[in-house]
Amino acid sequence: QQFIGTPAYISPEQAEMSGLDIDTRADIYSLGVLLYELLVGQTPFDAKEMMKGGIDALRQIIREKEPQRPSTKLSTLQGEARTTAGKRRQTDVGRLVHQLQGDLDWIVMKCLEKDRQRRYETANGLAADMQRHMNNEPVLARPPSRLYEFQKTVRRHKIRFAAPGPV
Repeated sequence: QQFIGTPAYISPEQAEMSGLDIDTRADIYSLGVLLYELLVGQTPFDAKEMMKGGIDALRQIIREKEPQRPSTKLSTLQGEARTTAGKRRQTDVGRLVHQLQGDLDWIVMKCLEKDRQRRYETANGLAADMQRHMNNEPVLARPPSRLYEFQKTVRRHKIRFAAPGPV
């Protein structure tokens, strides 16, 4: 019954301290926090806010509060935090928000699921979804739809779709 770990990176089941078996999905949660931080420049929950209410408040935030999607968090940054996020990624924040919307939001949020059964089971599963994103293929983190799959096919085969057909 000891609290072990860096507060901003521990999974809800670790924060619960219930004796539930901790498995690789706790690591997936931590990887999701790290990915969130790489994309946004901040962890999903502010560490100072988490520690303000003591250990019980910290555990409650981790177990119950839903994080904002990375694109939403980035779009709501103000002042210096917003400027810094853009400079560190050498791009306009608005453009970066657009890049995060969709697959990257879905992938990160799947990692950060409160219910560990809904997270990626392994780091390989997460890596495979990231590779699918990079290849403009449908990611498993997103609920399937025919429109989404068609859009991915068009992006993968731009030249074929842009070429004029037989006349």
